[in-house]
Amino acid sequence: MTAIVDDTSPFGAYRPNAPQRRLYRAMARLYGYGWAGKRIFGRLRWLDRKLASNDMADVERFGLRWRLYRTGNVSDSRLLLRPDSFDPLEMDCLLHRAKPGFAFVDIGANCGFYALRIAAAGGRAVAVEPHPQMLRRLRFNLDLNPDCALRLLDCAVGDRRDSIRIAEDPRNLGRTRIDDAGAITTQMRPLLDIVADEGLDRLDAIKVDVEGFEDRVLGPFLTDSPESLLPGIVIAEHTWSAQWSEDWRQIADRRGYREWARTPTGNVILIRGG
Repeated sequence: MTAIVDDTSPFGAYRPNAPQRRLYRAMARLYGYGWAGKRIFGRLRWLDRKLASNDMADVERFGLRWRLYRTGNVSDSRLLLRPDSFDPLEMDCLLHRAKPGFAFVDIGANCGFYALRIAAAGGRAVAVEPHPQMLRRLRFNLDLNPDCALRLLDCAVGDRRDSIRIAEDPRNLGRTRIDDAGAITTQMRPLLDIVADEGLDRLDAIKVDVEGFEDRVLGPFLTDSPESLLPGIVIAEHTWSAQWSEDWRQIADRRGYREWARTPTGNVILIRGG
């Protein structure tokens, strides 16, 4: 299945009208009101999809421009409809420490929610996204925000250099994962190689969202990285831990990390030192 992408129409071609914008503001508020609020939110999300004339929405969120997609990708939907409740603990942790020159690598960058916000805060960000259509969406969002210092890499990250296959979930492109039966071919590179190739002499934070491949990304990196390259913050999914061949968190513990928080979306935040 080929994901919908429009990276040729100018920004504003899919600008929500005034009633839609009011609807989005109401939905964002409702989502925070417990079970009942989430139930109403779900009904209004269905209504928005029914009323919309297309799948795209051109909006401003967090001072940045975005072209977002109503269906087929959870991150787009969250950023469109409930931006303030999209990984708030993770973002607060990063943005509290971000300053000019803050070095950040976003592995599984999706629509750019993390990478663009860090870049907008003055950081130097590298976004890694292996899905070709998702990368096109991300590149368009970057082009909408040319002041952001963000490098895009078209590859997967793992424990070796290799040609691999990835499989997509058409209901949520964010669940694209490495799978020998997948229909998409891409290149895999170790994180340490990426850091060296990008000329990074230090890392302040990394985020890893790779649907069960976290151990192959973080295990080798945390084992082999020199002290100078160990980031102060590691954010990664932990809900796939039953599929890991080794628990990278034990390696992180030996390298001086402590668990700072577990978040409602299934991420663990590790902080080194302090």
